[in-house]
Amino acid sequence: MGEGIFVTGTDTGIGKTFVAAGIAAALSQKNVDVGVFKPMLSGDNREDPESDTMILKSMSGDKSPPSDITPFQFEEPLAPYLAAKRQGIFVNKTDVINSWNHIKHRHSFNIVEGAGGITVPYGKDFLVSDIMKEINLPVLVVARPNLGTVNHTFLTVDYARRCGLNVLGVVINGFNSEKAGVAEHTNPELIEQFCKVPVLGVIPQIDKRDKKTLSELFLAKMDLSALM
Repeated sequence: MGEGIFVTGTDTGIGKTFVAAGIAAALSQKNVDVGVFKPMLSGDNREDPESDTMILKSMSGDKSPPSDITPFQFEEPLAPYLAAKRQGIFVNKTDVINSWNHIKHRHSFNIVEGAGGITVPYGKDFLVSDIMKEINLPVLVVARPNLGTVNHTFLTVDYARRCGLNVLGVVINGFNSEKAGVAEHTNPELIEQFCKVPVLGVIPQIDKRDKKTLSELFLAKMDLSALM
């Protein structure tokens, strides 16, 4: 496998953590040594078993402490910069990169997850995209399946490329076959045509989210070989 991926999304609440966790579970099932890193968490406690941090940790098998996986956490569910500012906390880009450098060599493959979309403010003068450029891992974009997703996906992919980032592909998350219409069925092809990136998986909505279920789902529904 390669060095890792950076998972971003076309919006907040798009399922980045679910996709990152699913990939981690699947690769772990294939005996890949997976590490996870989500530098900032807003509106949650990283020690909570249901937090993004602990979901990533448990699905990957990463034994690093939650404080290493998510070095910065803030109380309010807001953009990290605003949440931090309202607490009187100021994080600069060097702080984030130093935290990454502290853990990046622990595992052979790292999955890094951003906050919200690619241009969410992480600090006073830097965005998620600035951290993506510094970490310099190939980018996986998580998108929703329904009407409007082509526009949001195109903008995200285009901006990432303008930043000099390598976009591996797109994962469409939350597909509901019972409710899917023409848009949901045709969006993957449109994304590939206009964004000039492969759709590496279309992940259905599921209720059960244990490690076995996620690993089997992502092994079946996603082209994991593209992450190599």
